[in-house]
Amino acid sequence: MLLIACYGLPTYATDSSWHNLLDKDFSQWDVYLSYPGDVIDSVVTGTAPKSLKPIGLNKDERRVFSVIDDDGTLVLRISGEIYGSSATKQTFSNYHFRARFKWGDRKWEPRLTELKDSGVLYHSTGEFGVDYWHSWMQSQEFQIIEEGIGDYWTIGNAQIDISAAKSAGSDLYSYKKGAPWLTFAANGEQFGAVANHCRRGEDVEIKGDWNQIELVCYEDRCVHIANGKVVMALKNSRHVVNGKVEPLTGGKLQIQSEAAEVFYKDIEIRPIDAMPQQYETYFQ
Repeated sequence: MLLIACYGLPTYATDSSWHNLLDKDFSQWDVYLSYPGDVIDSVVTGTAPKSLKPIGLNKDERRVFSVIDDDGTLVLRISGEIYGSSATKQTFSNYHFRARFKWGDRKWEPRLTELKDSGVLYHSTGEFGVDYWHSWMQSQEFQIIEEGIGDYWTIGNAQIDISAAKSAGSDLYSYKKGAPWLTFAANGEQFGAVANHCRRGEDVEIKGDWNQIELVCYEDRCVHIANGKVVMALKNSRHVVNGKVEPLTGGKLQIQSEAAEVFYKDIEIRPIDAMPQQYETYFQ
């Protein structure tokens, strides 16, 4: 397969075929694990002993990430018991990504009483562990959480603009087509950011079954799609590098392990050479 450069690293060249990112050996992904859920709060609060270190890269002895065969279909199982992510070895830009996910039964500290949570982190760059939970690369997040497929979180120094407004009776922002475009960034008051999290436009989760997610990114614009419905449009993807804001239009994909058992299948990607016409209206 012909490859082209993206930030000096390989990515897929333009063609219309879907590429399967999941094989039985999980050969297209690296795995980074930080800390088990029962100690990660101490890391965040700075009370952990200095001897406590992250597990690190490709040291998944507990098989937090494993590929199983479900009646002939390869499925990625994420146990969730240790925070971290699987990250593609390749970087991607200008693409249409899709996958199906379904929640498992298990939950772990520190989210035993919280909604089950995971996510796909895109445009991932730099080192692992730069986020609040010391577990992921800088990136934009397509959150996968119960009752909130397609929410947005900024990870690290990433920033983005979303057409959003505060929900009635809430201080939280939600995606709303036609609303003003607002900046979302972590600790981003100096950049005019209103928050670091934006809720999806509507809840379209199919409870207890497989849900399909799609992520369409072209240049600095992205669309979050859940079960065939656009739940968020985002533009002006960027990040802060040495105090300067620069475009962020490509990078690796990460799938999170975040204290909940979750399964993914049909993980595929294909290149695109323009934002599909049916999504252009979301950016007007």
